[in-house]
Amino acid sequence: MLVEDLFEFKSIENKEGKLFSKVVINASNAIFEGHFPDNPITPGVIQVQLVKEILEEELKRKLSLKSMGRCKFLAILNPEITPEIEVEIAMTETENGLKINAVGKHLEVSYFKFSALYINK
Repeated sequence: MLVEDLFEFKSIENKEGKLFSKVVINASNAIFEGHFPDNPITPGVIQVQLVKEILEEELKRKLSLKSMGRCKFLAILNPEITPEIEVEIAMTETENGLKINAVGKHLEVSYFKFSALYINK
């Protein structure tokens, strides 16, 4: 884990090449004291990292981000307002690595979406 006790996986389900995970973000983590005081915002790098950690947890192997395609942060993810998000990851193993498309959302709000290529560490 990149930052201790920042988030936890409530569930991870693998259905036909897609992962569905529920993630709880710890709004009391010290990272939010600086990002930002009285207005906690989950950093984009943390949102990308939690996708990597979901993949590693489910696939039982260490991964390294090789390249990233489109990456969009679509809404502010304040863990005090939205402590739990759903992450959906479509994945395909290729000769170049693991290609993914990920979306983080809660109800009708999408917080991030990106495509990336991971390789084994």
